Amino acid sequence: MVIGVREVGWPAAAPAGSAEAAELNVVGAAPPILRRRLDLFGVLIDHVDTRAAVNRIRWFLDSGGTHQIVTVNLDFLYLAERDVGFRRTINEADLAVPDGMPLVWLSRTLRIPLKGRVTGVELVHESCRIAADADIGVFFLGGRPEVAALAARRAEERYPGLRVTSYSPPFGPISPEENERIVESIIRANPGLLFVALGAPRQDLWIREHRERLGVPVTMGVGCVLDLLAGTVHRAPAWMQSLGFEWSYRLMREPRRLWRRYLRHDLPHFCRLWFMALDQQRALSRGVDRMADGGLV
Repeated sequence: MVIGVREVGWPAAAPAGSAEAAELNVVGAAPPILRRRLDLFGVLIDHVDTRAAVNRIRWFLDSGGTHQIVTVNLDFLYLAERDVGFRRTINEADLAVPDGMPLVWLSRTLRIPLKGRVTGVELVHESCRIAADADIGVFFLGGRPEVAALAARRAEERYPGLRVTSYSPPFGPISPEENERIVESIIRANPGLLFVALGAPRQDLWIREHRERLGVPVTMGVGCVLDLLAGTVHRAPAWMQSLGFEWSYRLMREPRRLWRRYLRHDLPHFCRLWFMALDQQRALSRGVDRMADGGLV
């Protein structure tokens, strides 16, 4: 499998002179602007930092149409390898941010380093700040009923002027009737930003299936972010986040729920991908050496 960087045209040009244009435009390139993405074992991830991701959210809100954001972590790579539909959802999203240090470590091993981790919770906070300033409605979908309502209330308290509607479907599979109630509730609220907390891959697949009918400018799957906003779950200490060990903190807090995901699936998967990345780098190095020996370099 070949890993590399892809550059593809963005649907429209960023505003001239904007921070987004400075972030995305390539010297000497003509519009449309180029979207630079890392092809990481078949999953495409945008080369952005948090500021660039927030600028794109602003642009999505201003440009019209509907846009899907995915927050890719190691578990997404594990699931995408086994689910073609989920992999397609990630690769066809309008923005795929690296929400996990293992992705950054893999990119560094491949010598195509990502700019750093961009977390879903940070993007939700920045989006709420934008929405409050611009009087744009926000919709929280998912989570336990008391958590979704509390998250909405806490967000409105933190960002004066923010308007949040929340809806929490019953636990388990969503029936056609319940699904229709969800869709109608969102259409009726007419938000500018929709955050879906149904767990991966369900939340992201649900957004892909319904985004055109919903007509929401910015939609994003957010996993446990509503619990974080509500304060029922806490993030790891800053030093653990910076070292990439936030997953171990979550595992210590919720071992029964997370041990299978982290220890049986994600950790072995990371080791396998890391060795694959090392093998590819060794093969590339051997190829360069042979070219040099043959006088081609």
